[in-house]
Amino acid sequence: MIPIDKIIKLFFAEFSKIKEIENDFLFEIELSSSSIVIPDAENLSNLLTLIPQRDNLLLTIRIGESSASFYSLQNNIVSFLEELSTVVAHRDDETISLSITITKNNSLGVISIYDFTIFRCTLESLSITQVLHIFKRAIGNLQSVIFECPSIPNNFQTQTIFFTSKAQSIIISDNNRLTRIDKLKQVAHFSELSTCPFLPEDFKIIGSKSGTSIDDLLERLSFLYSIIYLFDITSISDNTLNYKINGYKSIAGSSDIKNSIPQEEYFIIYSWVFNGGNLIDKIGLARNIISLHFEIAGMLLLKGNAFQSIQSSYKVYEKQNIKQYIEIRNKISDQLLEYGNRANKIIETFASGFQKSALALITFYVSAFILRVLGSGNFLNVFTPDATVLSIAFLGGSLLYFFVSRWEVKEQRKRFINSYTNMKQRYTDLLDEADIKKILNNDKEFNEDLGFIDQKLKVYSWMWGGILTILFLATLVLFLLYGLHKLLNLIQILFMINFF
Repeated sequence: MIPIDKIIKLFFAEFSKIKEIENDFLFEIELSSSSIVIPDAENLSNLLTLIPQRDNLLLTIRIGESSASFYSLQNNIVSFLEELSTVVAHRDDETISLSITITKNNSLGVISIYDFTIFRCTLESLSITQVLHIFKRAIGNLQSVIFECPSIPNNFQTQTIFFTSKAQSIIISDNNRLTRIDKLKQVAHFSELSTCPFLPEDFKIIGSKSGTSIDDLLERLSFLYSIIYLFDITSISDNTLNYKINGYKSIAGSSDIKNSIPQEEYFIIYSWVFNGGNLIDKIGLARNIISLHFEIAGMLLLKGNAFQSIQSSYKVYEKQNIKQYIEIRNKISDQLLEYGNRANKIIETFASGFQKSALALITFYVSAFILRVLGSGNFLNVFTPDATVLSIAFLGGSLLYFFVSRWEVKEQRKRFINSYTNMKQRYTDLLDEADIKKILNNDKEFNEDLGFIDQKLKVYSWMWGGILTILFLATLVLFLLYGLHKLLNLIQILFMINFF
């Protein structure tokens, strides 16, 4: 890319400027002179080829009130210069005007700047909102923008905006702007956020500066957005910032940003608030302290050392929080022990039911059958149909009691899981989720308790079912061996009585 004045000097030895403007999408300059030189076609062609292909140039020369001669990069230079020579040869003393218009295209986040001074003066002539709209248009949906300018006195940059003589020398890293911009929505209201979505660091110059007045403009914008991110409610109209902050004091006011004195302390406070830690707690504390440090209520100037006061207050806050944090950890640990005890009680209830059922069955069989067998010495007249039916009914009742007890354990297990989940949910208001996971050891104890319940339930279920099965089969076999023949004899006697 070339300084545009080299093209101008090919046509004019002396000239006066009528109009000059440059922004992110347009460069336009208009000149007038009393004389003109027809440049060499090769020299002009060599200069024009240095204009980036992403941009479009239109060169217009008018002599007096005659029709203008136009040239664009798509035209033939020789034909243009021949036409211009013919017109100049027939001129009298008319004033010659030259207009150069370059329409810029943002190619992959790179925008040409043809005259840094004109660009800087254009920005300074605009209101704050107009300047913000230029940068918003330049960045677009990208994370950053490069302004490529050969006439820049020094390369300089912010995290998002780069001014350099060669775009190829820039390495841009993803600074995750959009995620950090979203944080503003959590803690404050800025009415122009959708049209002017910026961060304070988007305008904070890193390292060396340009040494021009644009440094002050960028610093002023960084100052503006530091306030926007720290205060509760803000809005911008032209150069005026309207704001409200609710701290220990509730203060509202307005300020002319273009004529105010930027205060570095706001950016320092912003960086501390939005870089790590609990955002809600930190910004609440910052607002409290800022509201006490205004030199004049309704004015942005802070007196004393507000940031130092914020840090001191935060240390006190951290000490109180550490004590509270330890108490919360201890409380969670106590609750984990309670959950372990609950798991034991759930399975102990089931085990107790098994023991009672088994004892009742054994008592029944001892009193109803075993004592009679020991007394008589044989199994005859013991496993009668009545006694067998009663035994099966008793076993069926025990089986029903088993299913009820097992269902109760399942329901208690569900309540156990829901109670633990609700306990974790309640602590999310006080602790970070990652911290809760760490305290609970990634639910290790809880999963072990569930495994304990499931394992014990399985073992006792097998034992209960096994005892019922054994007793049922034993009753059935003994009935078939010692009671069935008696039943058959009775049927035979009744048949014979009826027959004879």
